[in-house]
Amino acid sequence: MEWSNRGMVGVGLYTVPEAARLVAVPPRRIRRWVHGYRYRGRDGAEAASEPLWQADMPATDTTVGLSFLDMMEVRMVNAFRGHGVSWVVIRDAARHACELFRDNHPFTMRRFRTDGNRIFGEAAEERNERLLDMNRRQWVSKPIVQRSLFEGIEFEDGQAARWYPAKGRKVVIDPARSFGRPVLADYGVPTEVLFAAFEVEGSVDKVSSWYDVPKPAVRAAISFERKAAA
Repeated sequence: MEWSNRGMVGVGLYTVPEAARLVAVPPRRIRRWVHGYRYRGRDGAEAASEPLWQADMPATDTTVGLSFLDMMEVRMVNAFRGHGVSWVVIRDAARHACELFRDNHPFTMRRFRTDGNRIFGEAAEERNERLLDMNRRQWVSKPIVQRSLFEGIEFEDGQAARWYPAKGRKVVIDPARSFGRPVLADYGVPTEVLFAAFEVEGSVDKVSSWYDVPKPAVRAAISFERKAAA
């Protein structure tokens, strides 16, 4: 998968804990999906589980970083697992989509919104598996790749460019703004800055005055940070 020539400017950079907080996926799971892991099989031999896709940020012995697109891929994979799609089918679907779209981040391509169910179906057929885990004992009653999975995502050149993670679209995560940190969409102030100020002062009015941001926007930032922390 060497066809991606996307530069590193404006791609966002997140530590695993930061990404885990924003997409509500456990850090250990993120590390395994993004950079793979080694394990011992039933016969005691060591084996490797390869990453699901080629991450933008190389891993070192002490650091694992994610780009904005890496983080969005994690969010999508978590949604597929929540629908009961087996791990091997997700892996095969990712491989097919990478080859078809010629991009290292297949699940966050605009095309996946329309072609994803077909790709999953072909992957499941190759594996002779049901799309849902066998303990569900049924085929998918509705499409795996639903429009709701892409809610809040805006695309540019066919690829996810920014994400509005909360209703109302007051908060945006955009790798081209504030290094990809969550900011108020209309004002550009990081939500964590507003929340920290509120934690100190306990007053929406004061924070609104200090940062010249309307009180409803301050409340939106506080609500977002509290939800992310939870």
